Amino acid sequence: MNKFIIIDSREKPKAITKITDYFQHQGIEYETSKLLFGDYMDYNRPWLVIDRKQNIAELAKNCTADHERFKRELERAQKAGAELVVLVEQNRFTDRGKVVKVRSIEDLLLWSSPHTIVTGEKVYRVLASWTAKYPVRVEFCDKRNTGKRILKLLYEEIEA
Repeated sequence: MNKFIIIDSREKPKAITKITDYFQHQGIEYETSKLLFGDYMDYNRPWLVIDRKQNIAELAKNCTADHERFKRELERAQKAGAELVVLVEQNRFTDRGKVVKVRSIEDLLLWSSPHTIVTGEKVYRVLASWTAKYPVRVEFCDKRNTGKRILKLLYEEIEA
């Protein structure tokens, strides 16, 4: 199968340089175009789309301040028959001096924002509601591995 990724045109080139470098190194073709929802999809497999978040704080903002806008994005994915994978480029945080490894949304219960009053519990409740209602799942990765994780998510089932 020919792999051809479309990257949403609203992704800032400087922010995704390491991702696109990884794609090039792996011989993956890509182009930039406006997507109806999410940030990365394979042209030949539009039923799985990845929405990249630079950290938990951005995810928290989507769950609170941008709640209605992000909910509309989830509704567009659902209407299109696609699954949206929210890929958060942060898989650990510090809670009272201890490093917490984030493996699932439940781990966010211990998170707190250093800049706002948003709690991890609020973020968790919103995400739990959305994952029950919409075809969405949330995954976490180390920022250094985002390009690799995107490819794995997009192609893991067809290469298994």
